[in-house]
Amino acid sequence: MRASHLTRTGLLTIMTAVAAVTAALVPGAAAAAPASGVPDLSALTAVDATPYRSLSYANGGRHFFRAGSTLCQIGSGASSAACRIRPATAPPNAIGVTLSGENAGPYWVRRDSSFQLGPVSRFRAPALTPGHRITVRNTTCGVPKAGVIICHNNNRSFTVSRSWHRFTYPKGDRYHDRNPHPRYLPKDIRSPQLR
Repeated sequence: MRASHLTRTGLLTIMTAVAAVTAALVPGAAAAAPASGVPDLSALTAVDATPYRSLSYANGGRHFFRAGSTLCQIGSGASSAACRIRPATAPPNAIGVTLSGENAGPYWVRRDSSFQLGPVSRFRAPALTPGHRITVRNTTCGVPKAGVIICHNNNRSFTVSRSWHRFTYPKGDRYHDRNPHPRYLPKDIRSPQLR
C-alpha cells in the first residue's frame, strides 16, 4: 500500500512538472491561475510569444512588445516584466515600472537606474493590441483596453496607464512601491485587491 502511495505521488509530481514545462514552452499555453488580487487576463486572446522574442544575445532572451506608445518587456528572468511608462501617479523621477520576480515588486524604475528597460540591440517590438495577452515563463502581460497595460506573475502585478497605476502584492509584503490614494484610481478598481 505504501509503494502504491509513492507511485501515485511520483506520478502526480511528474504530471505537474510536464504541465509547467508545456505552459512555458508551448506558445499560447494557458498560464497558471494567479493568486487572488492579481488581475485575471484569461479572457484576453493569447498570442504566440515567438515573434516578440529578440534573438540578440545582448537582449538576454527578453520578449518585447508595444502597447500604443508604451514599450514593455518580459524577462530576462522568470516572473519578471517591465514597461517604459510614467503614469501621472508615479514619482517624478520614474521612467518605468518593473516586476522583478515572485519575491519583490512592483517597483518604479528610476531615471538614474542601470536597469535595462528596452532592447539594447535593434529589435522592432511587435504591437500587443487591445484584447490580447502574451505569456512567457510565469509572466503574463495583457492589454485589456487601449491605454491600459497589465503584467503579472503568480502573486504580484502592475496595472498602468498614462493617468494612474495600481500595484498588487501579497498581504503583509514590504518589498514593493506604493499605490496612489484610491481617489486617483478608476472607480471599478478602487476597492482593495491585495491578498
